[in-house]
Order: sequence, then C-alpha cells, then structure tokens
Amino acid sequence: MTSPITASSMIDVQGLVASLVKAESRPITQMQAEAKKIDVKISAFGKLQSQLSAFRDAAAALSRFNAWSAVSAVSSNTNAVDILATSGASASQHALEVQQLAAAQTVTSGAFTASDAVVGSGTLRIQMGSQPAGAGSFTADAARPEVSVTIPANATLAQVRDAINASSSGVRASIVKDGDQVRLFLSSTTSGGNQAFRMQVDDADGNGTDTSGLSALAFDPTAASGAGQNLTQVKTAADAQYTIDGVALTSRTNRITGAMDGVDLNLKQVTTAAVQLEVKSDPEALQAALQKFTDAYNTLNTLLVEQTKYDPASKTAGPLQGDNSVVGIQTQLRAVLRETVTGATLSGLSDAGLSLQRDGSLKLDANRFQAAASDPTQLTALFSAAGTSAANKGLMLRIRDLSDRLMGTDGPLTSATSTWKTRLSTNQKRQDAMQVRLDALEQRLLRQYSALDAKLVIAQQSTQQLQSALAGLPKFG
Repeated sequence: MTSPITASSMIDVQGLVASLVKAESRPITQMQAEAKKIDVKISAFGKLQSQLSAFRDAAAALSRFNAWSAVSAVSSNTNAVDILATSGASASQHALEVQQLAAAQTVTSGAFTASDAVVGSGTLRIQMGSQPAGAGSFTADAARPEVSVTIPANATLAQVRDAINASSSGVRASIVKDGDQVRLFLSSTTSGGNQAFRMQVDDADGNGTDTSGLSALAFDPTAASGAGQNLTQVKTAADAQYTIDGVALTSRTNRITGAMDGVDLNLKQVTTAAVQLEVKSDPEALQAALQKFTDAYNTLNTLLVEQTKYDPASKTAGPLQGDNSVVGIQTQLRAVLRETVTGATLSGLSDAGLSLQRDGSLKLDANRFQAAASDPTQLTALFSAAGTSAANKGLMLRIRDLSDRLMGTDGPLTSATSTWKTRLSTNQKRQDAMQVRLDALEQRLLRQYSALDAKLVIAQQSTQQLQSALAGLPKFG
C-alpha cells in the first residue's frame, strides 16, 4: 500500500515493516517449497501413468487369441498371382491355375474428327445385363432398370461423354486419340460376366438404328452390324475362371477377398502352369511383436528405477523414492512376470526366451524364441489362453488385467495421485490464508509505525522550538 510517510519522517517505516513481515512470512516460504515438491511428485505419477498405459496396451495386443497366428504367404509366380495372408490364415499349400481373367465390357465408336465434333441429339438408353451365349447375345438384368441419358441438340462428342459419366448408369465413357482423329470408348465400370451392357438410341432424327446422328453410338449386341450394333465390341464382360487344387472356381473380379480363410488373391494373368501358393507361420513377425512388449516394459522399468532411486554420492532421492504405492506397483509387475501357466507346454516367460535381468529389465533371446515359435499354438497357450482358472490363464491376459487394476479408479496409482493433488490443494489454501494474515499484519504495522513516526516528528519540532526560545533568553554573567 502507499505509505503516508513524508520527507520529514524520522523512521524508515516501509523498510521496518517489510523486515517484520518478511520474518513472519517464513512459514509461507516453507509451504511454497513444499508445493514445488508435491508438483514434482504429481508430474512423476503422470509419467508413470502414461508409461504403464503404454505397457498395458502392448500386453493387450498380445493377449488376443490371433496375435500368435502371424503368417506369411508366398506365390511362386507373382507375375500371375499375388497372395496376401492375414493372421486368420492357416498354414497350407495350394496349386492355382488361371484360365480367364475377369473383364469389363468395352466397346468403341467409329472415328470422329475431334472431341468437339457434333454428334446429334436424342436419348441414350443404357441397360446392364449379361451375354449368356456370347458376343451376339444379351439378357437384360431386371434388377437394374434401364437408365436414360438425355443428349441436347447439337451436342458434341465431349458433351456426350460427360452426360454418360454423370448418369450413374454403370458405364463410363472416354475419348481416345486415334491419329488425327478420336474415338469414343465405353466400358462397364466394374468387371464380371454380369456387367455387359447395351445402349439403344432414341434419335432426334427419327431413326435410332442407322449410323447417322446420335444413333451412330447405338450398341445392341443382338442387332445387325450398322443397323443398331454401330459400335465395335473389343472386350467381353467376363468372370475370372481359375482352379485351386483342380477345383474349378469363378469370381466377378480379379481381386478375390477371402478366397480362402484369411487369404486374398489377385489374379494378374492367365497361366500356362500351376502357381504354387504357400501360407506358413511367420516367426519373425511374432518375434517383432514380442520385442515391442519387451521394449515397453523396459521403458517402464527404467522410469520406476529413476523415480525411486537414492544417490548416496549426491545425497539426492528420486521424487517417488520410498513411496509405498510405487514400490507396490514395482513389486506386483515383477511378480506377474515370474508367474507360470499350468498345463501349458511353455509354462513361463523364460520358455519363450524372455528372462528378467538383475536390473529388473527383460531380455528376449531370439534363438530360444524361434525354437518356441516353431509351434505357434504353444505361444497362444502361454500368452493368450482364456483359461478356466487363474492358474491356466495366459500371461498377457494377466498382465493386462493387473495393469487395469493398477490404473483403475480404486487402483494405487489413481489413489496416490489423488492424495498428492489433495495435499497440493490444501497447501495452496494454507498459503492463501497465511497471505491474508500477512497482508493484514502489514497494514496494521504500517498504521502503527506511521503514527509513531508522526509523534516523533511533532516531538522533534517542539524540542527545536524550546531550544530556540531558550537561546533567546538574556544571559547573566
């Protein structure tokens, strides 16, 4: 606050009060130091929460039943057939031959001078269907109604293309350069034997089958050439035809999803010899997955060690050193890593090549793991078995569940964090209350010492006046 002290003051009221208030404020300084320590602890618990969550997620990923079914797929002729296997695939070998690739129907017009050449006007009626008896046949698909495309007067070839592409008829159009001229290509938007189409014309000139005007684009496979079949069919709509181990199969597309359990195929060309397909276990992928878990635990372990250690040389302790909740978390994590699974061929982590080191970290022995991974079902039993009791439950399920409990609403990590946050809040309230008292003390002291100073000034003035009066009295010899 502003002091009423003037230049004639005899006491340094501001300095004196500041010194007295500072002496009284030592408790609040101690509380501020304590608050900083609490903040450090809360931050440390936050880091622990984050890393424990990452470790939990790594365990959860390996607790799934199909996590230990990683497979790789190989084709002996990738130019003809690509194969992709997912974790749901089983180890197998097959011989595949491709007799025919799936195709979309394609037709082309005669030559036009340019894309801005005027074609005519009228209506194009596009009908999807199939050609059961070959190129000269057509059976309409009643489930897909005919689509009418209106072509305005004096429409150019480019405008016809755009109108077809905007119609959602199942047919797409494009203009292809042919020397100094162009042609209109029409193709079904998807492959398969049921993706054939015809395009009949209601020509504005009254004749929908001749080669003049818009009817030059008519294509009816059952009509005579130049009299309704005025476009040339260059590719027939067809299903893919292939055999697996001699069994004849078909597909609407060349990319066959779920051709076998967990296996997708991509047929790329007709074969002259069988393509050998093999699906086998992928131990390298399994090892990489387990290494991620190992790394996640080691990062968590390093954090726990750093937060709880005591350095005798510098006489400094980690922010969570001696914290019972953290010591309990550390103990429980290490204990679960030593547990075994009853009835499993691989009973513990060490059987899968994972071993605890003296510093509490985990180390993965690649050779031991590869030997264990020769039978992935053993890894599934060790890590992911649902179990009928706690004794035969998979280790990754146990680790996931333990992590959930540690981080749960009533878990030690949440409880400890909540406790320290409460202490920080209480500390701040005490600081606020102390500050109110200090402010009141400062105001009281300023008033008291200001009043004292004013009295001293008056006394000094009176003394000076008395001295002056005495000096004026006559002196006697």
